[in-house]
Amino acid sequence: MSLRAFLGPACFVALVFAGFSATQPESPALKSHHLLNLPDGITEADVVAALSDANSAVAEAGYPEAGYRLWKVTGERDGRYSYLWEGNWPSQAAYDSIHNHAAVVAAGERNQSVFAALSERQVYNRYVEIPLEN
Repeated sequence: MSLRAFLGPACFVALVFAGFSATQPESPALKSHHLLNLPDGITEADVVAALSDANSAVAEAGYPEAGYRLWKVTGERDGRYSYLWEGNWPSQAAYDSIHNHAAVVAAGERNQSVFAALSERQVYNRYVEIPLEN
């Protein structure tokens, strides 16, 4: 019995497509940076809980190595912002897939009050990797 007959046409096409896409060059890695200060009424613990919930959803979407990190200035601050909320994504396609996944959308809705408050006064940028020579 052939693999196609065993799996059925739809599974065989999905398997072939998965193998084909794995050999294609990936687009550059992507980072999102949110520079911010905590607004009144939002604690560091609130942000940690919201981002942890989002990271669980990102893992559920199939990207356990992607997701968010939260950084805080240590020592003397040079600039206006005390926190860096960082997103790490393998590619733009992965970013789009993750952010459209039902679990990630649901996590965003559960934590809307935190994310909305943070977004009001942040500086947000996306960065693509510039590969360095070895």
